[in-house]
Amino acid sequence: MKKLQLLAVLLSFAAFTLFGCAEDSAELMINWESDSRGTLEIVNTSNQDIVLFLGERPTSGSILGGVRAGKTKNLNICAHPEISDCINGGWAIIRGITRDVYNDNIHDLTKVTKIDFSAMANYHITNKYRIRIDYDYVGDNAVRLVNNGRVGIELRKDSPEGEKVAYLPAMQVNQMLYTQSTSAITLFPYYVIYDKSSKTVTTLKATDMTQSVMVGPRPISNPQAIPTAYFPNDAADSWAKILGTLKSPVAYVSVENGIMGQAVYFTNSGSTRYHSQNGFADAINAGEEKLVFEVAAVDAVYTKDEKGNDTEEIIGGGTFKNLVILAYGGTVKVPVKSTDENLNDDILGVKIYNGYEYVINVSGSTSTGYKAIITMGAKRDLSGNIEDIHY
Repeated sequence: MKKLQLLAVLLSFAAFTLFGCAEDSAELMINWESDSRGTLEIVNTSNQDIVLFLGERPTSGSILGGVRAGKTKNLNICAHPEISDCINGGWAIIRGITRDVYNDNIHDLTKVTKIDFSAMANYHITNKYRIRIDYDYVGDNAVRLVNNGRVGIELRKDSPEGEKVAYLPAMQVNQMLYTQSTSAITLFPYYVIYDKSSKTVTTLKATDMTQSVMVGPRPISNPQAIPTAYFPNDAADSWAKILGTLKSPVAYVSVENGIMGQAVYFTNSGSTRYHSQNGFADAINAGEEKLVFEVAAVDAVYTKDEKGNDTEEIIGGGTFKNLVILAYGGTVKVPVKSTDENLNDDILGVKIYNGYEYVINVSGSTSTGYKAIITMGAKRDLSGNIEDIHY
């Protein structure tokens, strides 16, 4: 009897080795575990396990790891050998394919044609960034995407403030956006510029509604029927013309937290938390961490020179914002004040303008009270970045 039991165990082990481990052996390069040191948070709301890669195309050397269906994990992107400067930070293109596609092409990843996910992610040794793999955009229907522009583009669904559904590097052709359904979607371009010198991201939305594209995805089983969406959508448009329609839709507000031992939240009117530019709405830690927030405002109005061109003197525009810092879990509310004593901040809030840099310094203690002072900086010079920063 013991010999028969032993034989059964050996046969079971052999079967597991031959069949059960076949898939695992193909996935030895994939790390599915979350890394507590990771600065890149991946939220996978799809029903597919996704394998992530660094760069334009999947290769065995560009594997970042995997994230299970319906799970969230932290990824230590700085551990990848191609990421060389996490101290100063930078940006990277992240691609994703399903686990099934990965296993089908394990011996030659260059044959992979179905890239289910694409995004741009920032990285820094101390700052976190979040990207989302959405259920609705991992499917068997598709739209072909082409970016004829000089900078990367985030595509957002149904409005310029809608969810991010894809990222297109400059001059990208034949990139697929996969969807669960064939229902038409409207795609709005959001131009994304990463300034290597200042380590900042600037997002610019087109102010002309005609730059959006409405298109109906079609089944990938019929490649000839898959439509193509071009950005810009009019091939006759020159880049100079497009550049003239782009404006900063927001003010760029950095928050520095000097309340030791306490994280704080940056809010509108003490209720709605702002999402930082790196994808988080989380608290701002005390110390050296500085998060940048994009706060929708209004353009400045300037005086004109003798030729009718704008000067640097602001005479109008802007909008008042009731900005509030929440500390101690929200029990302490610190209104943001300006350095302009002529403004009644208690009634109007602080005035900000689209396109300008601002810094809010939060300080104080239980003995001295708390302060949040906003300082206006210079307007971002975008023209040089648009011409010089290429993806």
